Amino acid sequence: MQGPKSAVFTTVRARGGHYFHLDFHRSRLRRHGEILGIEIPDFTMPEGLEGLVRITISDNKVDFHTIPFYQEIHMEAEGISRAAPRWTRKLTGLKHGDWDPYRQISKDVMTNGADVALLIHEYCIVDGDRAMPVILDHDGTVWVSEAGMGGVDSITFEICRPAIIAAGFIINEGRLNERLVARAKEVVLLGTGMGAARLTVLDDVDIGDGSTNLQRVCISALGDDWL
Repeated sequence: MQGPKSAVFTTVRARGGHYFHLDFHRSRLRRHGEILGIEIPDFTMPEGLEGLVRITISDNKVDFHTIPFYQEIHMEAEGISRAAPRWTRKLTGLKHGDWDPYRQISKDVMTNGADVALLIHEYCIVDGDRAMPVILDHDGTVWVSEAGMGGVDSITFEICRPAIIAAGFIINEGRLNERLVARAKEVVLLGTGMGAARLTVLDDVDIGDGSTNLQRVCISALGDDWL
């Protein structure tokens, strides 16, 4: 078993010889590596990779591992809820070396035929196993899980954030409790693999009212070249 401080990683989307938002991923590696005490060496991305490329840094070595795209943008997603993995407060939000609990949850998702797991802590959604949940309520407010609850620092959300604000939505951090989710107008799942998928079912309960306004804003922010 590897401890959290054994490695730091990020996953980049690669298509047609292009790595999407690689500068964001390098910045996150440096931020997370500094907290974990891991030095990030200079490295060059391999050519010709296609899919989701995980960059892992451990012992000053860089490893690249590619998996196929598991879900494409514009998709709707059905989810199941699972208990959120927990680490110390210092490690909250980091892509660290002890990632097996997330991987086991993702395997459970596939076994159950779902698309994503929404991770629960203290009766609130704090993250997803492969995407960050973003909730639009009927007042036009966009809600994301408050810092410190256990969600991972999301590059896809940071890319979409300016467009969400420009579209007139107010973004608030808070506790994504059962009542907020049940009354959501729209729930969008943002992630490197998912793009901007709309959550339609959670634990066999319908989610949202069919609106796609927030999803379309996020898809536009990610850009046509993402497809």
